[in-house]
Amino acid sequence: MNFDADIAAWPRWRDELRQYWSDDYPRFRHVAKVAIAATLAMGLCMRLELRGPGTAMVSCVVVMMFQQSGMVIARGFYRGLGMVCGSVAGLVLVSLFSQASWLFLFVLAAWIGLCVFGSSYFRNFQSYGFLLTGYATAITSLPTLSNPYGVFDNLVYTISEVVIGVACASLVSALILPRRVAPDLYAASRNNLGHLFAAIHTLLGAELPKDGFGTMLDLLRERANVQSLRVGAVFEDPSIRLQNHAFIKLDTSFVDTLASAHALHQVIAQASVEANSRTMRAANELIGSLLAIVPTGIAPGASPELLVDAPSAPLAGFERSLNVRVDAALKELEDEPACQRVFIEMTGAALHGFVGNLRELCRSFVEARRADQRPWRQSVLHLITHIDSTRATSNRAAAILNGVRAAAAVLSVGAMWLASGWVGGSSALVSVAIVSALFTLAPDPVVASWQMFCGCVAGAIVGFFIAFFVFPLFDSFALLAACMAFPIVVSSYLNTFPKTATLGLGFGVFFCYTINIANPVTYHPAEFLDTAFGLSLGIAAAAVAFSTIVPLAGDWISRQYLKQIRSLVTKSARDDDLEALSHRFESGMRGFIMRIASAPAGERVDQTRLVASAFAALEVGRAMIVIRQDTARVAARLPNDWRALEHEWLDAMADVFSAATPEARDRAMRATQQAKRALPHVDLDDTIADALIAKRMRRLMHFTELMLKDDMLPLWQTSAAANGASA
Repeated sequence: MNFDADIAAWPRWRDELRQYWSDDYPRFRHVAKVAIAATLAMGLCMRLELRGPGTAMVSCVVVMMFQQSGMVIARGFYRGLGMVCGSVAGLVLVSLFSQASWLFLFVLAAWIGLCVFGSSYFRNFQSYGFLLTGYATAITSLPTLSNPYGVFDNLVYTISEVVIGVACASLVSALILPRRVAPDLYAASRNNLGHLFAAIHTLLGAELPKDGFGTMLDLLRERANVQSLRVGAVFEDPSIRLQNHAFIKLDTSFVDTLASAHALHQVIAQASVEANSRTMRAANELIGSLLAIVPTGIAPGASPELLVDAPSAPLAGFERSLNVRVDAALKELEDEPACQRVFIEMTGAALHGFVGNLRELCRSFVEARRADQRPWRQSVLHLITHIDSTRATSNRAAAILNGVRAAAAVLSVGAMWLASGWVGGSSALVSVAIVSALFTLAPDPVVASWQMFCGCVAGAIVGFFIAFFVFPLFDSFALLAACMAFPIVVSSYLNTFPKTATLGLGFGVFFCYTINIANPVTYHPAEFLDTAFGLSLGIAAAAVAFSTIVPLAGDWISRQYLKQIRSLVTKSARDDDLEALSHRFESGMRGFIMRIASAPAGERVDQTRLVASAFAALEVGRAMIVIRQDTARVAARLPNDWRALEHEWLDAMADVFSAATPEARDRAMRATQQAKRALPHVDLDDTIADALIAKRMRRLMHFTELMLKDDMLPLWQTSAAANGASA
């Protein structure tokens, strides 16, 4: 019986082992590549008799945090660029302030704070260069502060070691069993679009979901991940560079589609509360005819291009017939009061915007996935400086907080170093500069800081054991490489898991720093312990700074975000440059929405309320711009006093977003109703182009009125709460 049980258990064990290997094989492959790259970098530095092979090894560990070769190359490029800029800044600082230590410390802290501010403000893949610029200044300048004449030699050595580390990491990642970014990019984009289709059916279905915004935030975070992968793919695949315009359009249309789906969802939610059953039935018929065209998702084995391209023609037909469908629904409800018929008009207006955005999304998706045969016109250098066509809208207040935290941490450690006369205190200052910069890119800086501290302590303990108990036992490079590879393998394996990535990074980086492989290798336990203590102290100081300096500023940061939302809408109402206004406003709001969706946990902002406010502001601002453009087109068909009414309405809308008081909201409501009544009445059967434009203007006015009436809109709730608190 036991023999039979063992035979039956063997296939199960074999299946589990096969599953484990399929899951962990990419990790083991990546870990081996990191060890090879670090060993190669160490050997080259020793062969070239550079002073710090450990610096090259650190570059390998940091750059190869990602498993895809394109991401490694991209990170390596920005690391090298930031290191060069930071080294030049360090050279300037030592040249100017080497005789005044306190002045040097203040300028260094201000410079690092400024670089951290830049990284937090732009918050994209290129912002990694800002981080390197900040702490590379400390790495280059601090070791030579007592010997200013050696700063240029230190600059040359440091840059050479970093370049060797980056080159080894990039070559090993790209040539030895490479994992390309493009397949991951296409898979992530396909899954993101499939999830969007499923969310559309959920958001617009018969039963309204309770957590619709949770789904929207998840979709936006997925989109942010797709954008990050695209940055790495630019370095790896020429076709991505040629199709970059299509990917940018895809990002744009994705946010637009999600925003218009939210607007339509809001109309349905309002109608479900105030409309009668007959009106709801007519609205659901309009939406149901659209949902019959939209796919419910993208099956894993299906061709995404064909599946997404298939509804393009039906969507175009639906868009052409939408006015007829809405007019037919209004005719059926002729005996209903105007307060019921208005829901059909608002549904039609929201559907029109949604269908147009969805068509553009499908077109951009197909265009981005098909081969581009255009001649080569864009270089890698051009693409990496123009990753996105629009500048993201960021929160200056949150970026300033991060910069202040980093500067405060550097100042506190530097002051202790100078006041105590601690000979090895520069290592603590270098450490606090490095981790203060790195924490700003972490999803949760406070958690990351303490994980980094634990990793540093563990790396120092392992480094001490290897340096003083293992190294003396052998005298060949092969044994040295094998001994160094094992801790790097452990740190790289931890890096492959999101929950332990920061712990693994801290272990690997500070193991290489503390063990200090050098030409020649020195046996000095006291110096080792002094350096390890300094590095740990610097990380602890940065962790305390990020944990104590305005740790719960979420409400304040949220208010700053809301001010930016209102400012964008206010400018859209008052800006005279109407031709470029639409693109500028929409691109700013899209960047803002993506920034909020990917905001780190350390900011503690209410993402749901902020994104809801941003979606509403995007739709209202877009309606204001469209009405202004339509006014210019059909001015002859509008009443003589329309210009005055329009200006009054735009001023009222600008005031309600700039002041956000109940009085301003009431004034905007009255101005909207007055402007709506002044619009000429158009027969439902009138299909002249000017008449269709007038219909659209009226429906956009209805939609704006709905947004102003919506007491559940977070934008009004937040303003009301703020006013109540101030009272």
